[in-house]
Amino acid sequence: MTTDGSDRPDGIDRADDAREADRVLDPANLEAERYQYAQRLGDMIAVRDDAGLAQLAAELSAGDLSEILRPFSVADTVHVLRQLTPAFLAEVLAEIDNRSTSAFLTLLDHAEIAEILEEMPSDEATDVIGSLDSEQQELVLAAMDADERAEVVDLLQYGPETAGGLMGKEVLVCRDNQTCGEAVTGLRAHDEDELEEMHFVFVADERGHLVGRVPLFRLLLTPPATPILQVMEPDPLYVRVDLDQEEVAQFMMTHDLITLPVVDHRHRLVGRITADDVLDVLEEEATEDISRMAGVSVAEFGEQSSTRVARSRLPWLLGGLAGQFGAILVMQRFEQSLTNLVALAFFIPAIMAMAGNVGIQTSSVVVRGLATGEVDYFHLGRHLLRELFIALLLGSVIGACLFGIGSVVVGNLSLAVVLGLSMLLVIIFAATVGTGVPLLLHRLGIDPAVATGPFITTANDVFGLLIYLGLATLMLSLRNGGGP
Repeated sequence: MTTDGSDRPDGIDRADDAREADRVLDPANLEAERYQYAQRLGDMIAVRDDAGLAQLAAELSAGDLSEILRPFSVADTVHVLRQLTPAFLAEVLAEIDNRSTSAFLTLLDHAEIAEILEEMPSDEATDVIGSLDSEQQELVLAAMDADERAEVVDLLQYGPETAGGLMGKEVLVCRDNQTCGEAVTGLRAHDEDELEEMHFVFVADERGHLVGRVPLFRLLLTPPATPILQVMEPDPLYVRVDLDQEEVAQFMMTHDLITLPVVDHRHRLVGRITADDVLDVLEEEATEDISRMAGVSVAEFGEQSSTRVARSRLPWLLGGLAGQFGAILVMQRFEQSLTNLVALAFFIPAIMAMAGNVGIQTSSVVVRGLATGEVDYFHLGRHLLRELFIALLLGSVIGACLFGIGSVVVGNLSLAVVLGLSMLLVIIFAATVGTGVPLLLHRLGIDPAVATGPFITTANDVFGLLIYLGLATLMLSLRNGGGP
């Protein structure tokens, strides 16, 4: 029981149910305004001014509040969340980081969690349910309204990274034998909240098969007696429930879709995906790819513990260190050449750095192209030849520059030739690795982002040294008349 005599969970709805209109922060001064709100929230948390917290939070949109809370500790974030109404809390939980959500849910019983989930769209409620253990899931689902529970249970059967796991059950449907007036009457039977962000009414036959769609504005402007079949757009674009979420996002971007119906294997309409769902997917996939390219863990983003961050990075760095032993062995193998011509060592950092830079540049372009659909494995040869031609141009220019530098700094024409030729070959090799490995992994069905970072730089360091020192040894051998 709360202090106002209601039977809602204590601490969750201390703000009035009627929230003030969201304050829209100035986009030209967004960081400063969010910082000011964060300072005010922090001061209120310090003195435990819960009434002030509730009032201040109610001024903000769910998105702005979640961004303002991002640098806060989990404990402080949870304290703010406890001051929100169930409806507003449901919006914020859909935006904040998973750690804060998990920590908050541990403070609530299953009935309180169920009340919050009933305020959330079905796809977001399913994400929260999916983060609970099986025992908690059963208790929370049992406490939910029957209709809401049925939607969530249906969505739980799909993989989290598929169209089925991404879609929501909130969809407007009419039958193909109805008139526009009957369809509008059906719309009026829905709650106002259910009609938010709805742009189309989808048309299904008597078996539930998707046959068309009607924009809401056209439905409202058409005479009521007009059959739906006369105004609908037949054969709308759709995706199946098992399509990967990356492919869904790419499909929606390609066709500039704001909403996309989802069908099962019998072509029955089962849900819809909206543009905001795709934005979340793009952020999630970009975060995953960037983390792998940099050799860090996805879980590190948003993590505040230095110890945990260091622990997540250490295996990647140790793997890179192990790979560098290959470079050490190469230099040891060519010790005699380095002893005979000390100037060779001066240019090793330049050779290794250029190999790594070209490899990362090339692989980043290819990985990005694979993610956006600009690069595909049906044209592997074309992409590889394009990057090799670019590498030839770059290697020629940079090799010529290094030839000039070697001639002036060392005054050894033979070494300058080795430097220029080595740089050309190293850049071509690095571009080949940076292009070929991601394309090959993609062809094999492996995430190409794993090909970058420590793997690319280590491979290029080792083989770059082999090329450089091998040519230098050959030069010394020829200069010495074929001797060692």
